[in-house]
Amino acid sequence: MKTQIIQLEPHDDYISVRDRMEWGQTTRVLLVWPLRGKILNRKLDLLLLKRHADALGSQLALVTRDRDARYHADQLGIPVFKSVRQAEQSRWLRARRRRRSRRPPDVGNRPPLSRDELEALRQEAHPPRPAWLDNPVVRITFFTLGVLSMLLVAALFIPGAEIRVTPASRTDRVTIPVAASPDQSTVELSGAVPAYWQAVVVEGRAVITATGQTRIPREAARGEVVFTNLTEDEIRIPAGTVVSTQDDPPVRFFTRAAATAPVSGTVTVSVAAVLPGSSGNAARHTVVAIEGALGLNLTVDNPRRISGGSDFTAAAPTEDDYRELYDQLVDSLRETALSDLAFELDSGDVILDSAPEVSRVLEETRSPEIGQPADQLELTLRLEFRIPYAAGADLYQLGRTVLGRQVPEGFLPRPETLAVTQLSPPRPDGEGAAVWKVEASWVLNAELDEAQAVSLVLGLTPEDAAGQIAAALPIEGAPEIILWPAWWPRLPILPFRVQLVTR
Repeated sequence: MKTQIIQLEPHDDYISVRDRMEWGQTTRVLLVWPLRGKILNRKLDLLLLKRHADALGSQLALVTRDRDARYHADQLGIPVFKSVRQAEQSRWLRARRRRRSRRPPDVGNRPPLSRDELEALRQEAHPPRPAWLDNPVVRITFFTLGVLSMLLVAALFIPGAEIRVTPASRTDRVTIPVAASPDQSTVELSGAVPAYWQAVVVEGRAVITATGQTRIPREAARGEVVFTNLTEDEIRIPAGTVVSTQDDPPVRFFTRAAATAPVSGTVTVSVAAVLPGSSGNAARHTVVAIEGALGLNLTVDNPRRISGGSDFTAAAPTEDDYRELYDQLVDSLRETALSDLAFELDSGDVILDSAPEVSRVLEETRSPEIGQPADQLELTLRLEFRIPYAAGADLYQLGRTVLGRQVPEGFLPRPETLAVTQLSPPRPDGEGAAVWKVEASWVLNAELDEAQAVSLVLGLTPEDAAGQIAAALPIEGAPEIILWPAWWPRLPILPFRVQLVTR
């Protein structure tokens, strides 16, 4: 028989369910309640749905665990099933209405019962107790057995004990020769561990007092030269005409005033050195050249020495000053790079080279240049150092592996106590490689057998139990035994009521 199954939602009400019932053209309609939510739990809702189903010519049934809905359905004669499968496989019989209590039969015409009949009915309804139950000895015995059984249960399950002990311990140490290399990729039992590179960029400035000297021109040399006219015409010599010696480089002078050389005659003109300083002094008859077109028609000579050029001495940095300052600043920046790297590394990491070389000079500025007059030389450097290091995690793994191979029987290691200490500083052994020695150590605790300890103390007094534990187990100090309740005189006799706690 075709059945319309309607799965209800927590938000459904009578109107929405009635509308959904009209969609199907079946003779049976099965409403399935949601797992959660209270819906259609009023008797009026089910009554209206039943009437609507009757109007459609269908029979209504429910699948629900709602107690209110099941109760009202039973009152209205609506079948109720536990599952959809049960509803599909069963015949839908109308639920039977509860029968009304019938009126008791009329006993008004019966004759009254006699005293003996009433006594017999009373004896049948309330038979007398056995006589042995009224015996005081029996009653006291049963009461005593009940109390004893309660005490026995309490003695078995109420008391508990906790045994606190400190296992015996020892420290295990081992010295390990370590070899770190960038070519190593794994930690090996032989002591080989990987080495890693870390680039560190640092910048700094340093100043040093100049130790050299340089000469600085002060006064320009002055004197006179004689021009000789080689032509048949007067030649005008303008001011600023340059004459020079034939040295390499030449010493140059300029005329301080204009002059005119007569025909086939000479003229004397005052001159001054183009550049100040003692380099402008010239000996007699050394100024013989004229720069420019005048040199084709005139000759020049200095019959007297040109002098008066002077210098003064000033401090100036030398190449040695620069090299010294450079080395000092590089050493300072190297220490800064090592300090910065140590701050960035994790705890336990080891720097393998305490004097790393500069991998790149990123920037260099010096002031002034070598030979320029100055009391100080200032140098600014920005350098990159490439520093090798070994990871602390690798060293701890190495120590844990080596120590783990020599744990004695009957002891358990405490990994949280593992410590790795350097016995010597790393010694560079190639590009980024180093060798050194470390000591790995950890604490071992004696292994305690809890089942054995508990079996030794069952039912004993705390003093006897403490003696048994101290004699049988490898512990330090006296065990502490805590009982609950505290006034209980002995340890429990049930093993699961005793607990061994290690400190």
